[in-house]
Amino acid sequence: MSQLRLRPRRLVLVGSVLVDLLLYVERLPERGGDLLAERALQAVGGGFNVLMGALRLGLPAAYAGRIGDGPMGYRVRAELAAAGIPVLLPPVVGRDTGFDIGLVEPDGERTFVTAPGVEAELSLPELEGLALQEGDAVYVSGYDLCYPLSGAALEAWLPGLAPGCLLVLDPGPLVATIPTQRLEQVLRRVDVLSLNARELQLLSGEEEPARGAARLCSQLAPQGVVVARVGAEGCWLVSAGGVPLRVAPRPARVVVDTTGAGDAHVAAFLAALAGGRNLEEAAYEANVAASLAVERAGPATTPTRAELEMALAEGRKGGGEWE
Repeated sequence: MSQLRLRPRRLVLVGSVLVDLLLYVERLPERGGDLLAERALQAVGGGFNVLMGALRLGLPAAYAGRIGDGPMGYRVRAELAAAGIPVLLPPVVGRDTGFDIGLVEPDGERTFVTAPGVEAELSLPELEGLALQEGDAVYVSGYDLCYPLSGAALEAWLPGLAPGCLLVLDPGPLVATIPTQRLEQVLRRVDVLSLNARELQLLSGEEEPARGAARLCSQLAPQGVVVARVGAEGCWLVSAGGVPLRVAPRPARVVVDTTGAGDAHVAAFLAALAGGRNLEEAAYEANVAASLAVERAGPATTPTRAELEMALAEGRKGGGEWE
């Protein structure tokens, strides 16, 4: 299987960091009804999950998005500062950052409603003014491609992204609402497409993950890679001209919250590539990281490098499929 054309050196997240308000419920309420949450959690989420995941696994990270100066924005800026993650754009005065409300069911599945703020209003001049570096992995979420202002700016900017940068896209749950022409244009520049089984089916029109991943790979940049996350079954990996490969999972001991699973997966995949692993090794490390993430409550649950190495060592000792 071919390799990425560049090894990522830094993760630059372009788009949305906002506040998650998570409610853990026994079931979703019926329309017009009400429900008492068993517990609640408030945390900075969205793109923050990916940034923290990269940082915990040794890949430097920076945030290239907008932050407001209201209560939500203050929380976001404080969390980024505490983590030592640089912010590449100045604060937006007089406006606030957005938030989302997530309902988490007992099996860990989550359902979101998002109220966007200033993070959804990136402009083309802001993007053109970013000081990117050789080897930067520029991460974009499908949420940002959906937003009218950010989406239009990204559509104009991403196709001309410098060849010294990698473009990483996670289309997210709103994939079906991204304007078709915008998505097609962006995909032609994408180096890494990471998505879950539902998003894969919606985007490819294929029910079989291997066929869907192969179909999407043909729409990416030369040497592009598709990482199709299929939950407890691991992931499918396809590179340009290659045969789809299923990479083995690490079964989670218990599924508590799937909120940050995909974010942990893509962060671990990029961090492993930065550390010199090949695509298959990186995909397996990402599977293990995601399985550890779902064992914890909250959005930014990517394991540390030490925790990931311990789980990898346990897998090797157990003589699993990876061996």
